[in-house]
Amino acid sequence: MRPTFMGLETTKRGLMVQQKALDIIANNVSNVKTKGYTRQRLDTVTVQAYGNDRFAGSSIPLAGQGVDMRGVAQIRDSFLDSKFRLEYGDVGYYDQSAVILDEIQAAISDPEVDGSGIQNALKTLSQAISDFSGNPQDETHANIVMNSFMGLTQVLNEYDTKLKGIMENQIYDLSVSVNDINTKLAQLTDLNRTITHEVFLNTDYDGVTYGPNDLMDQRNVILDELARYGEVKVTNKSDGSIQVKFNGQTVVDSENNNFWNDSIKLGDDGVSMHWNRDNKTVALPTGALRSYSEALTGDSSLNKGIPYYQHKLDAMASKLAEVFNRIIPDTYQAGSPQTPDAYKMLLQGDEEGNVTAGNISISDMWANDASYLIEKNNPNGQMATDNILNMKKLLDQDLQMGEFNGSFYEYVTHVTTTLGTQISTNEARLKSCVSTANSVDTDRMSQSGVSLNEEGVNMMSFNKAYQALGRLMTTMDEQLDILINNVGLVGR
Repeated sequence: MRPTFMGLETTKRGLMVQQKALDIIANNVSNVKTKGYTRQRLDTVTVQAYGNDRFAGSSIPLAGQGVDMRGVAQIRDSFLDSKFRLEYGDVGYYDQSAVILDEIQAAISDPEVDGSGIQNALKTLSQAISDFSGNPQDETHANIVMNSFMGLTQVLNEYDTKLKGIMENQIYDLSVSVNDINTKLAQLTDLNRTITHEVFLNTDYDGVTYGPNDLMDQRNVILDELARYGEVKVTNKSDGSIQVKFNGQTVVDSENNNFWNDSIKLGDDGVSMHWNRDNKTVALPTGALRSYSEALTGDSSLNKGIPYYQHKLDAMASKLAEVFNRIIPDTYQAGSPQTPDAYKMLLQGDEEGNVTAGNISISDMWANDASYLIEKNNPNGQMATDNILNMKKLLDQDLQMGEFNGSFYEYVTHVTTTLGTQISTNEARLKSCVSTANSVDTDRMSQSGVSLNEEGVNMMSFNKAYQALGRLMTTMDEQLDILINNVGLVGR
């Protein structure tokens, strides 16, 4: 025979389950805009009607005891999480590269609108030399040529200073990013420890575990943010903790209730990166860290970073000094045993004679005397203009500067075009990666995100069930009233 009040208990549990399901729906709707929130679901199970007993007996009288709550689960797909983080690493790489390339472009884009670039300085110099060739004895025109050369060297100095400033800024940004990564790894370890403890406390008698959903959401947000810096791979463990690999290195893990995380340390140069636990070099397959590294060390046609464009400017500065310092003979020193082929030094670099975009300037002799450029008269009493005209020709002459052969004008165009092509290629790849990442994230959010339409349908469903259980409770009450108050009264 069934227990007298079993129906009431069955109905009561049903009402409690429907109430809790409605609470979960309300929680989902309330957090529809919360960053990283994962849609939750109330897991239910039929109350077990069978048990262990030393005496064999029928379980039919105990059947129909209704529903019970097992736990509140998150609706999340680990495969889509992994796929999104993989794509987001590429987004981080191309996005950070775009930021750095835009800064380089702003520094050496050689704008012609306001007349402040190298091309304009070369044109101004060419015109000044042309005017000087018509008046080779005029100190005023000689002074204009000197100032034009000075303007060209100052533009190169300015470009070099800007690139060095970008280099310093990126080294600082890299250190900030490394600190952020280390902080996130430490946070993941703390969350691992807390979540594991909560999972242990919530473990069901049959091994079913439910973790603290809010902390698990925090952990997933950190993992998503970490993926911007590099390749993140996550392995879920049975105790609720996770193992995290960052760029192939295990950085967060636990063993025998011992929770630990690795961290990155920067070298003395502020660029090289190593892991603290084993001093291994940090691999850089993707992510913003790879972008920083390439920008700070790239110096080849296959890896164009800030040093690449610095050396491009250095090559131009060196060639300017090389050719223009062998154009005007120094009649005071020429022919002597020590200097049989002496030329006036128009441009100079450092004390050791090394010329770069950062140190090129007009020579001290020329700076102290604008007429230093003026040659003596020929034997016939006329001023020689051949060398001055040759100076103008040098600006249009094909010269070898690194791997490039062409004029100074063409060289500047080559450098800016190379940068423009690099930016365009990076923008195309960034657009493609963002599109792919957004597509994966849309798929992910279709499962883990909150859908107001779906929650509305569930709300009506649970509300209908609640109403039906309320009617059932009334019916059971009427039955018990008959059983208690009316049964057995006949014959009194």
